[in-house]
Amino acid sequence: MPRLHLIGSAHEYGDVHTYRFRPEGRLDFRPGEYGHLFFPQLLRRFTKPVREISFASAPGDDEVWFTLDHSSNSPFQQHFRALAPGAPMQVFGIGGHLRLPDDPARPLVLIGGGIGVTPFRSILRHLRAHQPGTPVALVHAAREHHLYAAEFAQLPIAYHQVGRAELGARLAEVALIEPPAMYLVAGSDSFVGAAVEQLRIAAVPDDAIQTDTFKGLHDLDSGAA
Repeated sequence: MPRLHLIGSAHEYGDVHTYRFRPEGRLDFRPGEYGHLFFPQLLRRFTKPVREISFASAPGDDEVWFTLDHSSNSPFQQHFRALAPGAPMQVFGIGGHLRLPDDPARPLVLIGGGIGVTPFRSILRHLRAHQPGTPVALVHAAREHHLYAAEFAQLPIAYHQVGRAELGARLAEVALIEPPAMYLVAGSDSFVGAAVEQLRIAAVPDDAIQTDTFKGLHDLDSGAA
């Protein structure tokens, strides 16, 4: 796997920041996947110097983006936040649970909680470039700030910004989409569980639902080995 070098970062809101990297070589991943990020210099300081962070960029983009919530302020998060332009980082491996339908005409409903919407930016950028005819609805539930809102609002999709209290009613609406859609859900454990339960209440079959607990949401490592 190639190394990445930091280009720069942007403050989104609160403790949420987006980091832009330039890969040394080709980085192969599928839209919606995550990378195992590795800092070799942390090997002596951490019991787990590798973290799983979702790609916010699409395969083939010139830059590789990650968005992180630093509110846990763990040692790993502190190190990431202190990175200077040019700093190297290794992608140790690729993984993921979200897959696009084989049929590009099948409607797609993306359901994200908070910054769990990050892998959907990767998916939406891929679809815009390679499957512009795929019907897409994005339901983004957040307490206050909706990440990437300005970018998503410019896309030819049905974009729904909702609060957590409105989520059930909005999911009941998108469950009526015909022909039957594929539903991709990403966020915290509690968000994913609640969203899946609402989809089941709306009679969405389990085989039409994919889930991923978002890897960039928090960091519970307590520090040194």
